[in-house]
Amino acid sequence: MASTPAESSTSWPSEATSSFVDLSGEVHYLDFAGPLGAPTVVCLHGLGGSASNFGVVGPELARTARVLVVDLLGHGGTHAELGEAPGAVAANLRMVARFIDEVAGGRVVLLGHSLGGVLTLLHAMDRPDQVERLVLLDPPVPTRSKRSRDPRLTARMLFLRAPGVRRVVARQIARMTPEEVVRRQLSDATPHVDRIPTAAIGAAVAEVRARRDAGDAALAQAVQWAAILDTISLLARPRDWRSRIKALELSALWLQGEDDRLVPVADATALAGIRPDWQFGTRAGVGHLPHLEDPAWTAGRITGWLGEVGRRQPPDEADGAQSGKPNT
Repeated sequence: MASTPAESSTSWPSEATSSFVDLSGEVHYLDFAGPLGAPTVVCLHGLGGSASNFGVVGPELARTARVLVVDLLGHGGTHAELGEAPGAVAANLRMVARFIDEVAGGRVVLLGHSLGGVLTLLHAMDRPDQVERLVLLDPPVPTRSKRSRDPRLTARMLFLRAPGVRRVVARQIARMTPEEVVRRQLSDATPHVDRIPTAAIGAAVAEVRARRDAGDAALAQAVQWAAILDTISLLARPRDWRSRIKALELSALWLQGEDDRLVPVADATALAGIRPDWQFGTRAGVGHLPHLEDPAWTAGRITGWLGEVGRRQPPDEADGAQSGKPNT
């Protein structure tokens, strides 16, 4: 399906082609063209993020792969079938499947950060025919509880659904400047905000400003809210979530920040016991956004791992990753 150039209202990375494709609505994406015949890596960002999150790591990955970054949750001018009602995650999965079929073509390496990591895992479960391998950057994980439902996540979900909570949050966000919105999102995700490149912060600020000017901010927030509730509902069932991950017949690389508030290393270690065949790696001194705080390390780990898969060579433990458990 033919793509059309995206509007220039937002400062997207100069190294990428910014386009829209009609998939039951316009879907925005960035295309970092890689070498001829290179594998295709499709990237999915997290909540509060956008395609601009991969504007720093994208050029690094594009040295050895074609990199496509899909814009989710109403950001960047995306207006596909994303509704406010519960089911936002399912709608995203439908959009991702069509994007891979009609834009990427063939099997891909699917890379997801944060909520994008949840989408990556769910998509691999639903459409293994589209996915060659998985790369996960700080995906939220179910707790180590053996209960069929996690009470803390359930309580959080009930709070977010309580009458008036959403309106209060909406009013708070409406009073913030775009700079304040981005700074708050980043500070919630990482203790190392000052290490994030100025270009990445600037692109995110420009995007928030463009959404407000276009009247899309309310839609983006509504879809984001529904996706948060959907994701918490999924993760609140740790037994089911783990059994589905255990059944995946795919190789995977899991990278995360050591100082991550949202995905503690202990939880990743617990999951590593379920998938000892996966590689886990942590980067000392970064938080929930390692791909922004140290894009060279993230890209190096990914490209190195992609080269290792199929050759069955042991990973370099001194470089910060080993099969079966995270280390620093």
